[in-house]
Amino acid sequence: MKLLNFLKSRPVIIVLAIAVNITVIDVHSSSSNLPLDKSTITQSQPQIQLVHTLTGHKKVTFGVRAVAISPSGHTLISGGRDDTIKFWNLRTGKLLRSLDAYSDGVTSIAISPDGKRIVTGGISTPTMKVWDLRTFLMLDSERGHTQPVETVAISSDGRFIASGSDDHTTKLWDLHTLKLLDTITTQSGFVSKVAFSPDMQTLVSAGGGDDNTIRIIDLQTKKTRHILKGHKTGVDAIVITPDSKKLVTGSFGQLVSRNRAISTLKLWNLQTGKLLHDFSDNFNSVESLVISPNGKILICGNYDGTIKLWNLDTLKPLHTFQDGSSSVLGLALSRDGKTLASSNEDSIIHIWQIK
Repeated sequence: MKLLNFLKSRPVIIVLAIAVNITVIDVHSSSSNLPLDKSTITQSQPQIQLVHTLTGHKKVTFGVRAVAISPSGHTLISGGRDDTIKFWNLRTGKLLRSLDAYSDGVTSIAISPDGKRIVTGGISTPTMKVWDLRTFLMLDSERGHTQPVETVAISSDGRFIASGSDDHTTKLWDLHTLKLLDTITTQSGFVSKVAFSPDMQTLVSAGGGDDNTIRIIDLQTKKTRHILKGHKTGVDAIVITPDSKKLVTGSFGQLVSRNRAISTLKLWNLQTGKLLHDFSDNFNSVESLVISPNGKILICGNYDGTIKLWNLDTLKPLHTFQDGSSSVLGLALSRDGKTLASSNEDSIIHIWQIK
């Protein structure tokens, strides 16, 4: 199953190379919800400092794919292919709790804006799981999909969940009642990523495997407004700017030599579907993306183990640093923009301070 999932996500290019004791963890303190315009990342050269290396996940194939930072900025949540969800103190790097989640690994994690719930997807079964972070108990395990859930997202208003699956569909759920609201057939291949626009007008669905398209869906009508084409292989990462005007997408790319890939990172107009920019200077396949809270800086996790920062105004690279020797599978940025978490295929998580 693990090898099959890997082959499925990269069909064109293969590079060889619950019963628990309750501890209160502050993952939803509203007092720390900082305004988005106070991001510490600016257009000047940032200073990046490694502050913690977290090694609590077992070292397994495909490592730690999912990381999320609580709205309070106090807690990191990670999901690995070792079947666990782990909670960490971001300040100290201490492991706070570990939950057994899936029998064959966690694919994605989304945290609600109030920090009270997380939603997870997994490889082993066609289930989307919802967890209450006040009790650390699973609220429900929804089986609306017929194949594994690759990706989950929670809307900015905390009302909806989107889940994307190997069954070619994206489903919309009510986060509070956990009832299925809509099913949208979005891709001809498996759904690799989904994302809500911050203004709640748009849902984005990306295709993996043989489907390298991105669909821009009107959330009101559930109809596709645009189908974006341009990536040479399936899309591995998507992120929408805070103003809901632009979309950045990343893929495994078109391999032109052993260590060089092209057409891996693209910028689109979310309203018109027009391609605005192809980052031709990004010569490596893209695994993960985040954007700074002020919308100025794009952070890109690459297949070669590097993390690259781009200025979204000038579309020029700002800074590149090494995360490790393996692919950067997951990225998460705190609301104040001061803390970056990166997770990689070696099951290691790094916590970076940005100044």
